Amino acid sequence: MRIGYAAIPYEKKLLPVTSKKSASITIERLAKVAGYTHELGIDLYRIPANISPHENIESIEKAKDDIKCLGELFRRLDIRTCFHVTYYCIMNSPNPKVIENSINELNCMYLYDKYAGGGNHIELHAGGAYGDRQSSIRRFIDNVLKLEEPIFKMIRLENEEHEGKIGTIEELFLINRETGIPLIFDVAHYRVNPLERKKPVREIVKAFLDTWAEATTFPMLHYSTTPPGSGTHLPVDPVDFWEYVDGLKGLSFDIMLETKEKERDVLKVKAYKTR
Repeated sequence: MRIGYAAIPYEKKLLPVTSKKSASITIERLAKVAGYTHELGIDLYRIPANISPHENIESIEKAKDDIKCLGELFRRLDIRTCFHVTYYCIMNSPNPKVIENSINELNCMYLYDKYAGGGNHIELHAGGAYGDRQSSIRRFIDNVLKLEEPIFKMIRLENEEHEGKIGTIEELFLINRETGIPLIFDVAHYRVNPLERKKPVREIVKAFLDTWAEATTFPMLHYSTTPPGSGTHLPVDPVDFWEYVDGLKGLSFDIMLETKEKERDVLKVKAYKTR
């Protein structure tokens, strides 16, 4: 099981990670993050969504040789990588322009993956409820099924924490049945979403992992600490983390920490287990 962190390291000397001017500058900075992550003994890392200024395809094309080298570096260091879209990627928006921009963002990530040598998936949410949950689900399904096949195969769908958005466990299974998109279980989102009908977590996780049977990447879960009334993405609680993971023994997955202190939190949970 790999345990990783997302996007921007807690170590401030590595900031900023991305460049608003150049994809090549971002790639150069990510190479430093790769080395830093490897030195810490961490082998899972989520690449920031904004690898290209304003999701600019031309910028990705110009940086393709640098991207190839970065992909080779991550593989040489045995660091698994993946993507999560920005907040602006909303594939069930009723606004055609938002859909166009969302597809452009996904295309940038696909091109990065292509030039990096493959192996990444793209994590996203289903989008807003817009006052009509069934219509919003239908719109998401229709839009993702129109994606070009190489992009569609990279999509992984995550459950939601907000009741005003699509993404309960039942809604995600409905989408999966029609699309075959693999599902990512975020236990923190499940714990705080008031629309969820609580079931045994292990049962849900196993069902989510089963949706990856035909996927091109290894199953992944998300974790963040969720004290009552405190929200998500806080510093990690190693006790809660390992109680959760130990309850999933016999299941195979990697796990992404979405916690405040990023790589420090990964080291905390690893140290707690080996003490």
